[in-house]
Amino acid sequence: MYGVAMQQAAASGDISRMKEVCRQAEDYLEKVGDISAALQVLKVEIAKLEKK
Repeated sequence: MYGVAMQQAAASGDISRMKEVCRQAEDYLEKVGDISAALQVLKVEIAKLEKK
């Protein structure tokens, strides 16, 4: 979710912006944890519905 923002911050050369985006992304990951397992469950559910 932060991929574009991180790329833009890195390209900007603005270290303050880079640090802020980094902090925001770390805060987000701390709150949601590893979403890869939830993503796999979601993909399975999508596949089930697409078969109908």
